[in-house]
Amino acid sequence: MSILVPLAAALLVSTAQIPLATQVQLPTGETVELAADFVTYEADKQVLLARGHCELRTGDMLLRADEVTYDEANQVATATGNVMFVGPGGMAAVADSVRVDIRSFEANLEGGLFMQKRGVTLEAMLTAKTPQELRAMGETPVILSGTRIKRTGPNSFVVDDLAFTPCECGPGEPSWRVEASSANVVLGERATLSWPVVYVRSVPVFALPWLYLPLAERRSGLLIPKPSSSGLNGFSLEQPVFFTLGQSYDITFTPGYFTGAGDVSRLTVDDPAVKGDEVYVREPPAYGVQGPRLLTELRYVPSERTRGRATLGLLYDSRPVRDPRDFNYYRPLRDNLQAPVDEKRGLRGEASWQHSQDLGGGWYDRVDASFVSDGAYTRDLTADILAREFTYLRSTATVYQRQDDRYLGLDVSLRQDIRFGYRFFQDNRVPAATDPLQPELKGPSTFQRLPGITLALPERPLGRGIFGGVRVEYTRLAPLGGGFGDEGVDGVFRAANDSVRLGTLTRSVDDTQSDGIFNSADREARNRLDFTPRLSTSWALGDYARVTPSLGLRQDVWLGEVSGRTWQRGYPLAGLLLDSQVATTWQGRGTVYRHAVAPSLELRYVPGGWGSVPSAGALPDGFSQPYDEIDAAVPLQANGRTRGFLHAVLAVDQTLRFKRGADAREPVRLRLGQGFDLTRYSPAAGKVADTTGPVLRDTFARFSAGAGVLTAGGQIRFDPNTRRITQLSADFNIDNGKGAALYGRFDDYLTTSNLGLELGASPRAIGPDAVRRRLDTLVGSASFELPDFPPAERVQTLIGGTRLTLGFGLGVRYEAYVQPLYQDPTTKENQPLAQQTLGLSYGPACDCWRIEGVVVLRRGADSPEFGGINLSVAGFGSFGSGG
Repeated sequence: MSILVPLAAALLVSTAQIPLATQVQLPTGETVELAADFVTYEADKQVLLARGHCELRTGDMLLRADEVTYDEANQVATATGNVMFVGPGGMAAVADSVRVDIRSFEANLEGGLFMQKRGVTLEAMLTAKTPQELRAMGETPVILSGTRIKRTGPNSFVVDDLAFTPCECGPGEPSWRVEASSANVVLGERATLSWPVVYVRSVPVFALPWLYLPLAERRSGLLIPKPSSSGLNGFSLEQPVFFTLGQSYDITFTPGYFTGAGDVSRLTVDDPAVKGDEVYVREPPAYGVQGPRLLTELRYVPSERTRGRATLGLLYDSRPVRDPRDFNYYRPLRDNLQAPVDEKRGLRGEASWQHSQDLGGGWYDRVDASFVSDGAYTRDLTADILAREFTYLRSTATVYQRQDDRYLGLDVSLRQDIRFGYRFFQDNRVPAATDPLQPELKGPSTFQRLPGITLALPERPLGRGIFGGVRVEYTRLAPLGGGFGDEGVDGVFRAANDSVRLGTLTRSVDDTQSDGIFNSADREARNRLDFTPRLSTSWALGDYARVTPSLGLRQDVWLGEVSGRTWQRGYPLAGLLLDSQVATTWQGRGTVYRHAVAPSLELRYVPGGWGSVPSAGALPDGFSQPYDEIDAAVPLQANGRTRGFLHAVLAVDQTLRFKRGADAREPVRLRLGQGFDLTRYSPAAGKVADTTGPVLRDTFARFSAGAGVLTAGGQIRFDPNTRRITQLSADFNIDNGKGAALYGRFDDYLTTSNLGLELGASPRAIGPDAVRRRLDTLVGSASFELPDFPPAERVQTLIGGTRLTLGFGLGVRYEAYVQPLYQDPTTKENQPLAQQTLGLSYGPACDCWRIEGVVVLRRGADSPEFGGINLSVAGFGSFGSGG
């Protein structure tokens, strides 16, 4: 950004040397052209006067005015009446009058307005005849005014009564501005403002005693402070500091401090038989942090092909340590009271890295990684209910080549288990104050994809109407440390390794969990090679239908890294798609409408297979233990052998489309369908044991619609055997594109209960087909509930919200997260409202920035909490972009 007034003043200074000739040579060597309707020079007064369409032109700068005078004796130049200035670099200015003192390099202005233009050429600006025409040209990312400007150096100036708007607010009066009593300006570098005040319209809303602003495209400096307050972490204040590292790199340091939420009362002794025996103590809340944090963010864009962002956050937490298994404090008995131990949590942190790069030759790489120091970190720093429910952090990295005829990629996928509070890459020991032996607590050994290599050849013509393709994938599934998961004899890691009883079922303590011995159900690190070729063809059945048969094969080979055993499993896969379409087309008022009905029948058949998936743990004849979607691609028997099946889905699709000129849309789509499991009627598959069950699977319907500002959709799945709705989902969005919107989403699922999962029930036993079906199947197995197990649960969520623009730049948004079936575990009262968020914001008409204050009311909270201030910046002239 440039301050234009001094340059305009310098140009006016040059008029002192202009004689009455049309073209003269200045002492600097520049040529200046003077044109006007009337030009005179009064020698006795040493005054040059030009009137009527005055125009001073020198190189790539131009000054126009109704009248220009130069007092040579007093060395004062004055331009009055419709003053216009155009200079290089998009500089432009308009004013009622400008008076320049040559000796002091001081300029006084009336009605002055200085602009930095973009999106318009210098040649175009030079053609402007009036100030209004100049103001309307191109975009104006910077608008500046002042009453007095004094030059203090080659590129530095002092400006009195500075007022500016560093963004595109249109040629009219901006809706916001920054004013300062004085400013020290260095062109292209910075501006130091004394007592700056931010005005919205004519109302002062923010003031500071001093402010440093960068005036270059990339300039180091302070960013907007980030205060916030919540019941989780009390009051916190963060101050970002931005440093530029050249044109392609920058780094932001954000030091901050969390005061921590206030202590809460806890009942330590409660003996109803003895009155007055209740004792309460004050202690920190279970979640939250207290202490300083430093967040560092590095951004880089060294070329058009490479970009990335890396963050590192370090926090020293002075809150007491907790048990990672249940997030409760360690409370040894002292002075007949139980209080948290004094040991601090210490250094904690987070890190992330996002990177993408075009390597050339069709090769690319991408990284999307995140990490936290312990499983409680997200819950302690994030008060949002949805974010606190995350159970895993997933990090991926891949390098791949994508061509029209092939895909070749190497990838790594890591999962960080944050269901519990274990510290990663550190010991988790019980404090000595609680147990002098300080036993170490073992966390879960989460399995990772280290690595995966994929070669895929998409289907292509092989001749005579036959198409073929193949996919080959090598995968290593293993924990980061050691060759097995050490889950024990039940194959499941449980932080609270104690017994649970429900009716006749009992989950016993697993003494072999985390014992360092490869037991009967421990998950073993495996290497797998998956080979999947496929052939297909298609032909028409007259003019009304098309049949598409296909034939495939899946062959897998596994190697166990601890046992050294190998397994192999394979099966053929046949498919048949029969589809048709009946369409009606009509036209009206320049619009072509098309309604189509497309029935289809799809069959999927696996007669059985050979081999089996790997068994669990150290026993060679143990039960099957699939790890991922490829291991469990088809139904399996208990010993891991393939269970044959014949599946079908009968569906009817209806669409309504219209085309108006080049605009083509599909306002309505409806799909109705019914799933079938015909396995017991298949001759080959019928020989496989334990395949009986109902024929009908889910009946389903999907709907989507869009008209004008409305988009909506929904899905329902119904189990005709149990006569229950297994899934009901619906969503809508109304957005007028002018700042007003209303949206909502509702989900209702039938699912296996959490207690059932604890007792060993399969997560695939209950729920919609989308949950029950396997990778190579069309429908899931029958939805059933085992005797003596907890019944199925309904899980419902509703998210709804709105945002409105109220005028004068004000905006409001509201969002509610609702769990209709939630009951308080103690009082058993329905408490559906889980979280409500209200935001009130302001942004100028140009929408170059918006500041928002957020208030959050969470279930169980006594009062709303201040959720902080959000500032988003975009198109902010030379001040950069981002938020």
